[in-house]
Amino acid sequence: MGNISSCLVKPPVPAETSSRCATPTATAAHNFIVENYSLLLDGMGVGKFVSSTKFSAGGNNWNIRFYPDGDGREPGYASAFLHLVGGPGPTHVKAKFTLSLLGKDGKVYKDSKPVSIAPTFERGGVNSTWGVIKFVEKSMLQEADCFTVRCDLTVLKQAVVHKM
Repeated sequence: MGNISSCLVKPPVPAETSSRCATPTATAAHNFIVENYSLLLDGMGVGKFVSSTKFSAGGNNWNIRFYPDGDGREPGYASAFLHLVGGPGPTHVKAKFTLSLLGKDGKVYKDSKPVSIAPTFERGGVNSTWGVIKFVEKSMLQEADCFTVRCDLTVLKQAVVHKM
């Protein structure tokens, strides 16, 4: 009698493939130092802002906009926003950024909390500016004459799938 197990055919091993998704990014950090804040407090008016110089990330230029009297939607708060100024990069930009309020010592100021946002910016459009309406209570800043609005920015470029 023959060996039955020799008649059994092992199923073929399936071919194995892999791929990887890599999302390229460009990062930047910008510190916008606001000096003599007491001169801005209750003096500029609601909806008016001071802005940082331009900085670059992901092929576009950006700046921070700080509204000492708020942007008009939430009384009693200063607002902070990241604005896509322009540049040769794409017109629609997906980004993740964190806005933080830092004291003279470079550390997060008092009870303020850094805020992270991940929107899609549209250069020259309605969505060219994103940020925080209630960035910090104005009363918290009355004793601060100098502070920093810091932006940590990561620009997401088009994801690329690599076959391995």
